[in-house]
Amino acid sequence: MRVVALISGGKDSCYNMMQCVSAGHTIVALANLMPHKHVVSDELDSYMYQTVGHQAVDLYAEALDLPLYRRTIEGSSLDTGREYSQRDGDEVEDLYHLLQLVKEKENIEAVSVGAILSDYQRVRVENVCARLQLRPLAYLWRRDQAELLREMISTGLNAILIKVAAFGLDPEKHLGKSLNQMESYLQELSQKYGVHICGEGGEYETFTTDCPLFKKKIVIDSMETVIHSADAFAPVGYLRFTQMHTEDSDGWPVALCKCPCQNTIDRMKEEMNSAGGDPDVLEDCPSNTESCCEEETVGGQSSVSQRSAAGYQWITGLTDPHADVQSQTRHVFTLLQKLGQSEIEALLILREVQARGLLLDDVVLVHLYVSDLQNFSLINSVYCSFFKHNPPARVCVQVPLPGRQFLRVDVLLHHRMAVCEDEETFHRRDVLHVQGLSHWAPANIGPYSQAVRVDEVVLCAGQIALVPCTLRLVNGCVALQTRLCFSHVEKVLNAVDSNLTLNHVMHIHIYVTDRKHIPTVMTAWRRKLHSIRLDREAAEAQIQTSVVVVSSLPRGAAVEPHVIAVLDEPSDRTSSHMTSQIAGGTVECDVLQSSCGRYATASVSLCLRNPAAELTRAEDIMDALVSSVQDALEKTEKNLSALCARVFYQSHNTSLKEIATGFESRLRKVLERSAPAVALVPVHHLPEHCVLQMCCWMSV
Repeated sequence: MRVVALISGGKDSCYNMMQCVSAGHTIVALANLMPHKHVVSDELDSYMYQTVGHQAVDLYAEALDLPLYRRTIEGSSLDTGREYSQRDGDEVEDLYHLLQLVKEKENIEAVSVGAILSDYQRVRVENVCARLQLRPLAYLWRRDQAELLREMISTGLNAILIKVAAFGLDPEKHLGKSLNQMESYLQELSQKYGVHICGEGGEYETFTTDCPLFKKKIVIDSMETVIHSADAFAPVGYLRFTQMHTEDSDGWPVALCKCPCQNTIDRMKEEMNSAGGDPDVLEDCPSNTESCCEEETVGGQSSVSQRSAAGYQWITGLTDPHADVQSQTRHVFTLLQKLGQSEIEALLILREVQARGLLLDDVVLVHLYVSDLQNFSLINSVYCSFFKHNPPARVCVQVPLPGRQFLRVDVLLHHRMAVCEDEETFHRRDVLHVQGLSHWAPANIGPYSQAVRVDEVVLCAGQIALVPCTLRLVNGCVALQTRLCFSHVEKVLNAVDSNLTLNHVMHIHIYVTDRKHIPTVMTAWRRKLHSIRLDREAAEAQIQTSVVVVSSLPRGAAVEPHVIAVLDEPSDRTSSHMTSQIAGGTVECDVLQSSCGRYATASVSLCLRNPAAELTRAEDIMDALVSSVQDALEKTEKNLSALCARVFYQSHNTSLKEIATGFESRLRKVLERSAPAVALVPVHHLPEHCVLQMCCWMSV
């Protein structure tokens, strides 16, 4: 891609340029925002831009032999919230106008951004890029800072400290020193006082004088030290350059470091080899090739749960309302000139949500079941028109839907203002919607967010094994795909809250495309838990796991995990197991409750000793399933409400279709108004001996 590099003069913006070149992109221009000439101080009160050292930024054009576009900062920090909306007079709009000019002049497609940790900066740059239809390239995003600093120095980037503002850093001693000279001391400060080793807490700023991309190096001939604050513990000072020039660089051939994404993948392969390999190490990862049942399958119906005291509400089974093929075809072709066939379906679904008086802004999680992932792009094109700003997390899989349905949607809503214990409470909601390419985890490949946090609950989007810096599916076996997926989930949780780990997962749904993958996936999951906890069995008891076999997954992936995590104390969660005997098998029920007592999940499985045998006494089985749900509710706190019961059943078994439908009907009848929204999901297979599995989410 043709890239403009946002530069401040610092190490991060410069090193991200190097990463862009290493990834095969072409830097065609530079862009910088600078203070007005009449501004006395070199250091603006800006949350967005580094302005110290701006006197020497012009020399970057000579050093890189590239055009430099500069604009003065007219605005100020007006909108300082977690999210950003276009606002006249805000300093972010100066960036918009600068990049708009560069796009017109240089025909750029992407923007190089040196952000490492700041969500504030990332959100605003992504907002501007989205408005200009540019792709952010932030290859340093959430990299380990100690590792990143060593990498910068080892590749030949030469930068000096130009500002210091932290305990342990002295303007008189440390300004003007190189990163190479300061690395060991910065490590010491990090260990003693928690100083960000790359300066992400504002501890210091740098100016790059040379790097492998430079055709000429920048030489600072004279400078002066300015003390901005003479604080006794953490004095703030910076350098003002008064005379500088460029001269030919030594041109030392320093190779860029290996791609961090590839390093991660290679490390996973080594771990697999040292563990003795997995059953599928040499297998390809085909999608499910088993034939789907062509006859009409059970479809269920639209179902709405009660709203919990904490503001949660599920709506399941939203789909096309037309009953027969002719009516649907007529309706589709009437509007086909303007919209795609699958787009019609999406419009109808979301209009139904609106017709219920619900705001789309309340949607925090979407389960999207499609009959054919070939329609994925068409669905997305309309989906994004409804969810533009901070969309909900989403899970998308292909399953054998009934009749001629193109897709079915389940949505979880959260009403921010909810009455809990007779008091109206405003609930916290944060959205992680990372759009830039990086080495961290995959940017969203559609209109969804990586995660949505509501109070203690984190709802994650489904993750497939994409290589973050390319957004291509990793080239490898199912075991490798699975490990990469879990790595993505882990990074997403940690980005939502630094205290969150896989230990905090309360329920994980793992979708696979072949039942032969189930042992491999479960082995990888257990090993992952063992790597973060010594007591693997205890960890497994504190997390509920569901594995189902579906027709296909996005991008041809073999595995897609989706997790719901709770920021509680996992070791204090309570669990229970119950078993009911039925003709030919058992009904197994597992209940898990969070340590805070506000959330619980139940898994009810119909297990048969001979799954191929014809089911008999369906009435008894339905009663046993409903009783298990009632028992699960009794095992939890009395104020918990069952909000969603997701029932996976083998679509090729006619008896199971009848049992699934009967179970749904009886559950509604027995629980009446407190019945959860029921989602019937036809799948190809479940784990061995299991032919039907219900997963129920409960909340205050």
